[in-house]
Amino acid sequence: MPRYYFVVEMPDHTYDDSEGEQLPSDAAAKTYGDRVVRELKERDFESAGAILLVRNEGGQIIQSIPF
Repeated sequence: MPRYYFVVEMPDHTYDDSEGEQLPSDAAAKTYGDRVVRELKERDFESAGAILLVRNEGGQIIQSIPF
């Protein structure tokens, strides 16, 4: 199963995901990314200018979610 990485980029900091998640497909990774953003918003994560980047094993961005 492929591994995907979920990186939060902010204007002054980047939160790397060094472990990633094994998911069955790009579509599943995009759904997971949507859930990550929703959960961060629910926790009042300081999100001014934040973007969640979903990357595949090759480092290619498959989704970018501003929040």
